[in-house]
Amino acid sequence: MPNPPRTSLLDTRSHGLSVVATLHGEIDLLTAPALSALLAPLTACARPDVLVDLRQVAFIDGTGLAVLAVARNTATAHEGRLRLICTHPLTLWILHCPGLGFGFDVLEGLPAAA
Repeated sequence: MPNPPRTSLLDTRSHGLSVVATLHGEIDLLTAPALSALLAPLTACARPDVLVDLRQVAFIDGTGLAVLAVARNTATAHEGRLRLICTHPLTLWILHCPGLGFGFDVLEGLPAAA
């Protein structure tokens, strides 16, 4: 029996002036290239406002975090932002760990649409 994909994009949709990319599964060394390819066009436009919904992501490793950091830096370089939506306790601990210095904007849910 073939294995299901380890991660995939559930959908990309507008939410006010933001674009929401909802992910599920695992984000790691094997799936990071696909995530990078997904986020690149969303963050490279003028003044992007991207929300990456991680609430259905079961696992994320350092490679996945690095992809998110690059996407955030790209959005910032284009005078925009990338925010994460996350409620998973372990992932939140990693995202907020001061020693790692990720500095992500993390939300518990979708913000009010602007």
